Amino acid sequence: MKKLVITTSIAALAAALAACGGGSGGSGGGTTIVSTPPTPSNEAKFGSQFAADFSASSNASPASVSSGDVVPPDPTATPSTVP
Repeated sequence: MKKLVITTSIAALAAALAACGGGSGGSGGGTTIVSTPPTPSNEAKFGSQFAADFSASSNASPASVSSGDVVPPDPTATPSTVP
């Protein structure tokens, strides 16, 4: 009988402590703020793969060229400021 009372007491205490959430405020639960990083600008993405391609060994297979790798300049585009 004594073992049953002790086991029930421990289980009730564990359930009570688990329900508290461990927060120090009166809100009861923690708040997680998730913010996604901003997408880099086109200037920041320029040459992003260059370092990996440049440091590849001479025996590595050549890098495949995709249509977005070389973009022709547009003479009618608005000029962008360089920081």
